[in-house]
Amino acid sequence: MRERSWEKTFTAAAQSIYAVLQYTDKKDMYTLVDVMGLTDHAFRINIHPGDVSPAGPTMFSPTELLEKGLHILGFTCEHLHGFRTPAPPEKLEQAVKFAQETIDRGIPAIGWSLFIPEFGVIYGYDDEKQELYCKDPSHEGPLPYAKLNELPLNFVCMVRVRESIPVDPKQAWKRALDRIVPFAREQAPTLSKEFRHGLAGYEAWIQAFRNRTVNPFGNAYNAEVVGDAREYATQFLRSLPAKWPGNSEPDQRVRELAEEAAVHYEKVAEALLDFQQLFPHPHGGEPNDPANAAEAIRLLQLAQTSEEAGVVLLERMRAELAGVETVTS
Repeated sequence: MRERSWEKTFTAAAQSIYAVLQYTDKKDMYTLVDVMGLTDHAFRINIHPGDVSPAGPTMFSPTELLEKGLHILGFTCEHLHGFRTPAPPEKLEQAVKFAQETIDRGIPAIGWSLFIPEFGVIYGYDDEKQELYCKDPSHEGPLPYAKLNELPLNFVCMVRVRESIPVDPKQAWKRALDRIVPFAREQAPTLSKEFRHGLAGYEAWIQAFRNRTVNPFGNAYNAEVVGDAREYATQFLRSLPAKWPGNSEPDQRVRELAEEAAVHYEKVAEALLDFQQLFPHPHGGEPNDPANAAEAIRLLQLAQTSEEAGVVLLERMRAELAGVETVTS
């Protein structure tokens, strides 16, 4: 696998979670690699078979993208019930207060569509200037309170951490697998049934190339997000054996399965890296050119086959951990 930084990811939800963790008692407990793995973001894919829409990675509720992962990491959360804009002043005041309360406790809030349609953090405010201070993948700076009525997707949504709770490493990974495996088998709750997630996402991607209906930007964006995620999946699985507590036979099997799965996810990452070079983000190249489409289908089939093998090993690991839990309960 290529040399790269493990401090940044194209998955803005996970990057935001990691940013918030730096202000909690668990700031030294998790790396971004750990966050990507345990929150399941390293294993996600969601593709529209019509055009490979750039909306795919975020076509899930904040509960799925943020809160459940934060709970696995050992936090309780509160979610500001999102509302459409333009909204009345009392709604905007509610959102500002929601952010201010957690900032006053020393922990940023996570917000949606602050400057662009991505997740970011709200880390400060100035009541005199009537501004929130925010950072997302595109920009860092002030966001006037009034601008909450003019966000890119006309929707206000925030999540904040409340309490830090104890975490058992084995239980955390078991709970992560309880999300990762069903997601891979297309059993996650989504906001749109038009998109296909998990292994079926590769079929949807291939379908768009066969139909020559690929959106160049959407295709390149999904390639960056999913490829980056699989690099993190590989790194997470590689790091798991050294971090895994216990010396029992089941513990050793978990380590071995993680090492085996890492090999398959590295093949996925390598195929998608070649795919990214063919369709560079953001302009996306020429995905509907027949020769490019044929090569894209080959690479996606390679990624799909490798990921299928990796998922089978994760399923075995999940069964192993369920057995361990039964024995020790």
